[in-house]
Amino acid sequence: YMIKSKKELDFYIKADYMINRGYFKPTFKQRIKNCIFPDHIMQYLVAMRKVAYYQQNGGGILSVINKIRYRKLGVKLGFSIGPNVFDYGLVIPHYGTIVVGPSNRIGKYAVLHTSVCITNAIKEIGDSLYCSSGCKLIFEGKLGNGVTIGANCVVAKEIMKDNILLTSVPAVIKSERPVWYGTDNKYAERIALIEQLRRR
Repeated sequence: YMIKSKKELDFYIKADYMINRGYFKPTFKQRIKNCIFPDHIMQYLVAMRKVAYYQQNGGGILSVINKIRYRKLGVKLGFSIGPNVFDYGLVIPHYGTIVVGPSNRIGKYAVLHTSVCITNAIKEIGDSLYCSSGCKLIFEGKLGNGVTIGANCVVAKEIMKDNILLTSVPAVIKSERPVWYGTDNKYAERIALIEQLRRR
């Protein structure tokens, strides 16, 4: 997902903050707290979005600074995620190994738990992907919207159905399931605020 303008960059960063932390922008007090107890996951997401923006728009020294920051934070957290893979509202709840190849394109409101691997084959994955701990996506092709992938599941072929739960090795459709935030009022409210901001 190419971030083509400063306005888009600002929106992507605000969307990531809201879905992960519950606010669009940290307050002065929160920024002071983050100096003492750094929020490395949000720092990584901000750097990732800036790298994506500068890849499209140049940026000189700012581009170099953000690439270095992005890589250093990736090493610290165990993340290796292509900067242009995810649409807005990416959720990363915890530190821990996450590998996502840069050739993939994945929709908005994806969730990545620890030890997730999405190989660098060309995949087009819809909105609201939920990756439980240890799952692997090793296919080339497409995956529908609202797909939940169970822990340690291995998805080895494309599946175009929406709103399903995948389990087992190799993956099979276990059941129909609503999008991950469908039964969670906290995240549903955050997403409503993000969509309001996008429309504005």
